[in-house]
Amino acid sequence: MAGSASATPVLLVVVLATLVAGASTTSTLTPLSITNRCSFTVWPAVASAGLGTELHPGADWTVDASVIHYTADIWGRTGCSFDAAGRGRCQTADCGSGLRCRSTDLAAPATKAQVAISEGFYHYGITLDKEFNLPMDLTCSSGDALRCREDGRHDAFPYVKYNDHSCTAVGSRLQTVFCP
Repeated sequence: MAGSASATPVLLVVVLATLVAGASTTSTLTPLSITNRCSFTVWPAVASAGLGTELHPGADWTVDASVIHYTADIWGRTGCSFDAAGRGRCQTADCGSGLRCRSTDLAAPATKAQVAISEGFYHYGITLDKEFNLPMDLTCSSGDALRCREDGRHDAFPYVKYNDHSCTAVGSRLQTVFCP
């Protein structure tokens, strides 16, 4: 009994130190940048973070990387119509949950950027879900530039190999560009 009582403060210190270290790592992550260079409006989605927005031609959207809890899929939707509450549908890459996508199980084709954050690194790749819908570049300022600009490719950079592409998460700029 006495041994377990003295171990409790040590365990508490270890748990708190781990939480503080994790908090400091996520708070210093460089935000993700999403840019629309298409001649039409794109509605990007970031799942599993449950985010989505309307992005007019030439516009940028900055996403706080701390909303990505380990992994996220990022893709662009086109031909969307949403009401004031965010309910609606898209002609391509529709997620079935409106403006803010939580699911990555899409009914329509999508070109997806896939990002994971682990141990201070972004691991990333581009894959096609069912088929191609938009040209996309995914770049990291301290890593590889990935490009998927045409239809007819089953996988641009398969998800199973995304760990082949990584960069430091702190101080690096991770950017997704539609219609580069």
